[in-house]
Amino acid sequence: GDKRIGHKEVLSHALYPAVFKDYLAFEKTYGKIDKLPTHMFLRPMTAGEESQLHLGPGKDYYIRLDHIGEFDEDLGTRTVTLQVNGENWFIRTPDTVTTTLDSQAGGGAAPKRREKKDPTRKGSLGTPMPGQVVSVSVEDGDEVKEGQTLLKLSAMKMETEIKSPISGTVTRLLVKQGDSVE
Repeated sequence: GDKRIGHKEVLSHALYPAVFKDYLAFEKTYGKIDKLPTHMFLRPMTAGEESQLHLGPGKDYYIRLDHIGEFDEDLGTRTVTLQVNGENWFIRTPDTVTTTLDSQAGGGAAPKRREKKDPTRKGSLGTPMPGQVVSVSVEDGDEVKEGQTLLKLSAMKMETEIKSPISGTVTRLLVKQGDSVE
């Protein structure tokens, strides 16, 4: 792709490998944040707060955080309502803070939200679309070859084969037949 490895990336990985890996996973999930003002990243907005975001010539956004919805225990998410240049945006976002605080306090079960693939781990695999697992062809510990069918997914009345991206050993299988996936 258009990804480049420069001095900053090499030094960041050399000095702080775990932090750099977390940053890459964050960037893969949320996109580039280099244009986001530091105060917006370090001190998240509160309901009713407004801010201006300048992303370049002719790319000015006026943002107002209208509402942060209740924590959805089943999905581990919250719905956030924003106004961007006067237009309402409704965004469902993961809430790992509430999940972590609940588990540390001994309250509430972990959300039923399924773990997502780790973009920094070679061979980690997810599904390309929401659907239902029709069949699973492998188990933990099985040896697989690149391109081998691992499972079949039914989505939009079509079956899709999910194949192994690399040869290796299945170390963690997180789905079974009949599971719904996102």
